[in-house]
Amino acid sequence: PGYIKVADQIISCWQDGGHGSQTFEEVAQNSCNPGFIEVGLRLGRDKFYKYINAFGLGQKTGINLPGEEVGIQIAENEATELNIATMSIGQSIAVTPLQLLTAASAVANGGVLLKPTLVKAITGADGQVVKEFKPEPVRQVISKNTAETLMRLLTNVVSKGTGRNAFVDGYGAAGKTGTAQVVEAGGYSPDKYVASFAGFAPAVDPQIAVLVMVA
Repeated sequence: PGYIKVADQIISCWQDGGHGSQTFEEVAQNSCNPGFIEVGLRLGRDKFYKYINAFGLGQKTGINLPGEEVGIQIAENEATELNIATMSIGQSIAVTPLQLLTAASAVANGGVLLKPTLVKAITGADGQVVKEFKPEPVRQVISKNTAETLMRLLTNVVSKGTGRNAFVDGYGAAGKTGTAQVVEAGGYSPDKYVASFAGFAPAVDPQIAVLVMVA
């Protein structure tokens, strides 16, 4: 119907009237809030937090850069059903751009979360490599099969969903759009947003991951 009721709150879809009955593939393509909330609630608090932690949200990534923040996260033992619902659509939780891109890249890496680094290598004046920084796996977050399924879903988001503007012919990009309400005065602003897109290219064998944010 275009909304879902959780506890005493009604959470609406961005599209007036909703999208009607959908498969999960269509939920992802249409960025449908009620659909994602349904998935979060079916997962339940324990499994939901298992994956929040596994993807490295609420934790420092370990990048060699001073001043890294961990974001804002409700303690698992304090999270309500409504919190799970709102976190499923990106509210009631705050992550850093680096956390978001690192977590998203795990999908492109076959389900393996990697420690981010600033540079690939250091070279001397003669151009010879002095030190090389190779990919450092942290953990397997999801199976390779699950990662491949997600990449297919994210490819469809770009080819025929809300990410169509990111489509570049010949590259087969994959990704997901995001629209975050800005927090101010103890609540969410009704007219201020941060628009974002996290994507990879090419989708078949990703070589680059990019996060674009517009406030």
